[in-house]
Amino acid sequence: LACYDKLTGQHYTERSALTRAWDLDGRGNPDAEGVRRLEPYRSNLVLVHHTSRINSQPSSPAPLHNTITPYPYISNEVKFQFSAKSEIGNFRELDMLGFRDFRMWAGFTQQSYWQMFNTAHSSPLRETNYEPELIGTFGTGHAQGWKLLNIGLSHQSNGRDQQASRSWNRVYLQGGWEWSEYFLLARGWWRIPESASNDDNPDIVQYLGRAEVEAHWSPDTDDEVVLLARSNLSAGQPRGYLQLDWSTPVRFWHLSRLSLQLATGYGSSLIDYNHAQTTFGFGLTFKDW
Repeated sequence: LACYDKLTGQHYTERSALTRAWDLDGRGNPDAEGVRRLEPYRSNLVLVHHTSRINSQPSSPAPLHNTITPYPYISNEVKFQFSAKSEIGNFRELDMLGFRDFRMWAGFTQQSYWQMFNTAHSSPLRETNYEPELIGTFGTGHAQGWKLLNIGLSHQSNGRDQQASRSWNRVYLQGGWEWSEYFLLARGWWRIPESASNDDNPDIVQYLGRAEVEAHWSPDTDDEVVLLARSNLSAGQPRGYLQLDWSTPVRFWHLSRLSLQLATGYGSSLIDYNHAQTTFGFGLTFKDW
């Protein structure tokens, strides 16, 4: 490769985490035929998951959205998540308002909680959340510091019947900063209003909040530590969510990482948006497939 670079006059440096994730250098990740492929978005993972307080009787202030009979759930389950995105358009020479280029992405995340160990009740799927997104990425071209601004449109729902139905739509702004082995993503959102008759969860912003910060640290080339903090930004009734992840590579298909996850607060899933709990999980993360 070094000889090839010398002959062609191309000199590629190692790509940083945010540059790889959002293709900020324009090198892309096409397949052998030059076609854009699916790329990782959020973490892809499988965890054995324990909660301090299972939500067996979900509720919402929306009419007819309360569970009358408690579900026979247990505290141990399996959490899994699939998340991918693909570039669907770009403007590589934007040069406007301090931004060098622009890319448009379509993303999708599915997160499920499977009561695998609840064999007495047929091991049901307790909850599945679906989140399609459209994301516009403005790249600054900076090697360090502020690297991107994302503008996104997100729909998130669980696809369940009325009493357990939860959903919301958001528009968000997200900034990305990077320094050596650290990078930071900060995001704030505005919930798109719904009519009272269609709103499954009118108080969801009070619990799932208005903003979040995600800090990543890779102290060496192997391990990664991620802290996620979410808040409703309310001085009167502050509520939020904290999640700490640690992962390290393991020899399993050469693609996986051993992961530990500790979380506390509101909104680990949509059905739990107004339910506080502390959870612990361990398993595998498949992020760089």
